[in-house]
Amino acid sequence: MELVNETTVAGTRVIEMAHPTGSNPFGVELEDQVKAALRRAETDASVKAVVMTGGVGRSFSAGGDFNEVKNLSGGDDVDRWIDRVTDLYVHALRVDKPTVAAIDKYAIGMGFQFALMFDQRVLTEGAEFRMPELKHGIGCSVGAAILSALVSRNVARQIVLTAQTIGAAKALEYGIANEIVALPILIERALALAAEMASYPEVAFRNTKRSLVAPLIKTLLETAEESKRVHRAAFAARAMQTHFRRVLGDAKYVAGQTAESDG
Repeated sequence: MELVNETTVAGTRVIEMAHPTGSNPFGVELEDQVKAALRRAETDASVKAVVMTGGVGRSFSAGGDFNEVKNLSGGDDVDRWIDRVTDLYVHALRVDKPTVAAIDKYAIGMGFQFALMFDQRVLTEGAEFRMPELKHGIGCSVGAAILSALVSRNVARQIVLTAQTIGAAKALEYGIANEIVALPILIERALALAAEMASYPEVAFRNTKRSLVAPLIKTLLETAEESKRVHRAAFAARAMQTHFRRVLGDAKYVAGQTAESDG
C-alpha cells in the first residue's frame, strides 16, 4: 500500500504522509516509506529542499499505530521498536538540505517528536502538539531527551510530566513552532520557507546544518539503551493496555489511529 505521496514544486520535494485513516499513525510500513522518501530527496540533485506534511485537512501524525504497539511484550520486540523509531528520526536529521514540517491538526507522541526533526515547523492555528504517554502508562524517555536537547529541560519537564495539550500559540512560545499561518496557505508558506533556506550557498548551509543536528543525533543514539530499559519496564507492566483497549474498541479508531506513543 502506498502511504506516502511525493511531488516536486520548484525544486522542493513535498513528502505527504497518506495513511488511509487520516491521522497518519506510525507503523513499520509508514516509517519505511517515509525513510525511503527522505533518502530519495537527499540523493536527488534536482531537489533543493524538503517539506513534510500530513496532507490537507489531515493530522501531521497522531503517534504510533496502536495495532502494532499493543503487541509489544516488554522483551526484545521493544528494543527493535526503539531502534526503528530512532532510525526514523535520524533519517530526517541527516537530510542535509533545508527541511520544513507543515503541521495541521495533531502531532502526538511520535508525531510530535518526528516534527521536531525538521529545520522549521509551520503550524496552522488549529494545530496541537501532545505528549500524553505518562498518563497512559507508556514511557516518554525519547520525548524527554529530544525536548531537553532542543528546547530546555524545564520545558521538557512541563510537557512530559503534565501531558499537556500545546496549542499553536503555546508552541510558538515554547520555541516548538516557528510560524503560525492560516490553513489555506500552510503548504504555500512551508514551500516559501524551504525555498528561502535553499537559496543560501549550499556548502555553507549543509555543513552548518550538520553541526547543528550532530548533538541531537548523538543524544538519540546514546540514550537508546536507556529508552529500551524504560519501555521494557512499561510494557512489561501492561499499564497501557486499558488505554489501548479503549481506543481500539472505538469504531473510528479500529483501523489504527493514535498510539500517542513515545518510541
